[in-house]
Amino acid sequence: MALTDFTEMVERLQKGLGKAFAEEPWMLNLPGRSVACKIDQHYYLAVMPAFAERLGRLGGMFPHHVVEALVRTGNLVTRAPDRDPVLPLTVAWEGPSVTVRAAFVDADFIDRAVKTYGGSEGGLNVSELKISGRDRERLEAFFEGKTPPEGLAYFDAE
Repeated sequence: MALTDFTEMVERLQKGLGKAFAEEPWMLNLPGRSVACKIDQHYYLAVMPAFAERLGRLGGMFPHHVVEALVRTGNLVTRAPDRDPVLPLTVAWEGPSVTVRAAFVDADFIDRAVKTYGGSEGGLNVSELKISGRDRERLEAFFEGKTPPEGLAYFDAE
């Protein structure tokens, strides 16, 4: 039985993502339309399962293999013991807030894809997507032992 080469899988996913971004730049960083938006310098918030499904199509993999490769290489944030990267969060941009099933992707994974394969000069800017401040405590517990999203990633939920 051969060992799975997760590094090669990640490279394939980045290549597919970068090429697709070059053709459809709105697939990233446009809240309400994109599968992932940059929320601070460290992370993109990915809408699940749409992100894994889209990345799977681009990289020729099943969505569960996409998630496994990203988790095993540290590109998708998880928390022990279950290692489930998905959690419900309330987010907003230019209007009322909505609840989404979200995962956090290391910004370097996506930024490297758009720079290397998508023709972008650098990483993308932080988007207008914000997370409800009511979710902050729960999110910081999820990120225990890791760098949590910065304060600019949140909006005040009164």
